[in-house]
Amino acid sequence: MIMKKETSSPIQHKKDAAPSIGWIGVGVGMSKMRLSRLRKVSRLDGQDFHRLKRECLKGQHLFVDPEFPPTNVSLFLDRNRSADIVWKRPSELCDNPRLFVEGASPNDVTQGILGNCWFVSACSALTHNEALLEKVIPDANGQEWGPNYSGIFLFQFWRFGEWIQVVIDDLLPTKDGKLLFARSKTPNEFWSALLEKAFAKLYGCYENLVGGQLADALQDVSGGVAETINVKKYFHEEQKSTPTDLFRLLRTAFDQQALIVAAIAAKSKEDIETSLHCGLVVGHAYAVTAVRYIQLDTASPSNSEEFDHSTASRIFSTPLRKMMIRLQNPWGEKEWNGPWSDDSPEWEQVSSAHKAELGITVDEDGEFWMPWDEFIRYFTDISVCQLFNTSAAKKSKAFQLRYHEFVAFDRWTTNNVKLGAPNDRAGGCANFPGTFCLNPQYCFDIKHAQELMLALTQKEVPPVTGKQREPFITIGMHVMRVECNRKYRIHQAIDPVGTSDYVGSRSVYLHLKGMIPGRYIVIPTTYAPREQTEFMLRIYSNENLRPRLLDDDFPIFEMFGIRACNQPKTVSRIKIYDLQIRLDSPKHVSIVITHEGQRHQSPLHFVDKETISIDESFILHSKFVCQKISAEVWTLSKKGILKCFARSSLQIKLDNDSSEEILDVKKVKGMGNDIIGRISLKISSFDDPYYL
Repeated sequence: MIMKKETSSPIQHKKDAAPSIGWIGVGVGMSKMRLSRLRKVSRLDGQDFHRLKRECLKGQHLFVDPEFPPTNVSLFLDRNRSADIVWKRPSELCDNPRLFVEGASPNDVTQGILGNCWFVSACSALTHNEALLEKVIPDANGQEWGPNYSGIFLFQFWRFGEWIQVVIDDLLPTKDGKLLFARSKTPNEFWSALLEKAFAKLYGCYENLVGGQLADALQDVSGGVAETINVKKYFHEEQKSTPTDLFRLLRTAFDQQALIVAAIAAKSKEDIETSLHCGLVVGHAYAVTAVRYIQLDTASPSNSEEFDHSTASRIFSTPLRKMMIRLQNPWGEKEWNGPWSDDSPEWEQVSSAHKAELGITVDEDGEFWMPWDEFIRYFTDISVCQLFNTSAAKKSKAFQLRYHEFVAFDRWTTNNVKLGAPNDRAGGCANFPGTFCLNPQYCFDIKHAQELMLALTQKEVPPVTGKQREPFITIGMHVMRVECNRKYRIHQAIDPVGTSDYVGSRSVYLHLKGMIPGRYIVIPTTYAPREQTEFMLRIYSNENLRPRLLDDDFPIFEMFGIRACNQPKTVSRIKIYDLQIRLDSPKHVSIVITHEGQRHQSPLHFVDKETISIDESFILHSKFVCQKISAEVWTLSKKGILKCFARSSLQIKLDNDSSEEILDVKKVKGMGNDIIGRISLKISSFDDPYYL
């Protein structure tokens, strides 16, 4: 089927990877240092494309890459392995070779004998994003065959926050005069074969491309945030979600230029690349090339959520719609043969005009439509690479949302100290409570309820010897809502609001919905303590969270402007969990704790009844054993002014334990001295400032 190109609008468990000290920058208006790092372009092996091309033109010879020579060294991990392979330039394989013939489309990318469908499918998905394709293949017109052709080509891939330029020659592996690996269905088009060669050079050799991760390939060609959705797990964890919800999620992502690849996980190695009776292939990656509703004008389907049976549809006789997804098999064949496959009777329910709009013709080209219910029945994993719009510009058609982006480059390191020492920054996951909080910690504030997207990426470690890639460390993330006034590192974990899977992969992703106002800490970790490597943390949000790295364990007191050597002797946590108060009308209220001359204020809570549950806590450090605090209720006036309405006081008892108190709340002076409510709280106080 040939399609016309469309314009897109708690206990941590290790998980297998999906099939198959730096600086900090914040959002729009970020630091120059952060911008320079993310805009930086590095050169693989230090090769300067423009200088090398000038030298070739001057010497009137074709480029042969000394760093990735046309020999078995570039093909195999074992340099002594031999194969009957001949390296040829495109001009030796066809007349009039071109980089592109009539632009790029999914059909341009066909997998060869190499088991790298994960990469080939990502390339197919890439063809739907012209801006990204131009980033990966810069100045394509200037690189076309012509008077300045020198057998040298330039590609770019994203790695660990920067784009890496990869220079290659155009000598390609062939056998019997035909390309062995990726190729285009158009005989004289070579962008996909050359892109694959550049990718092989980035990974060390062609053999390293066998059996990679879908999310890695998507990230390599986009710099986006890759998430792998396990379909079964999605419906299990998102119990209120329906198949329609997942369809809309993917449709929105696709319309916002996300790259999407889907796969059917193999249960064993023997199952890989076996064909099912429906025509789909197990252990194989398919590029998603469309996610959309298809209008039906003659169907009378049964009551199924696959169709739009809205009241408006019935009243106004608007056409029924069916949820459909289009996929591309990188083999260029082996298509879906079930309902809505090529030339199936179901297409009779679609008007000729609509079929023409969809570009539907019968052809065995590897691209096919599937009904959504059949897709989620067979496909187990969906890798989605989001491209968040972090531009300060106005909304565009391609990107409907603008996000604030935070990026930090850091590392897990022991700092050459013993396990558990204060400077140890490689504490492992929450399964190791004694060291977990030693990991790097990032604090941020949420002012309005929203969702967050977090991505943690570890840096690839160069091979110790040879070209065999080093395995990734198992990594994950842990997010906690902490005391609203916390400025220092947390030393004892509290219940998380979200924890990612712990996976031995390059990146892990965490999507948190319904985040309420408050202060939070995210702790990126390895699974086990003492594992060391560099990482990059990215956070995307609708508001500027102003994340910051927490370095200090507690405040250092000053005397006459000089930092004193003595540290706090005590640490206390005041947790408010219930408020009963009589107000003359519904109001926004804030709990304020006054301690040793400092006020600590909670986020606002709307009170429209006498009793509300409040989950707010405060952390207090002190040099004194005996401490007195004031707990106050402040109200927000119609003019937006906060004013103290009622208060109570309490003496903190240092007992290295926790106790619960109920405080009577009285109106402040000038407003009477009546008891108008109660505050229920839990007090925990300890003589070790490292305890909380």
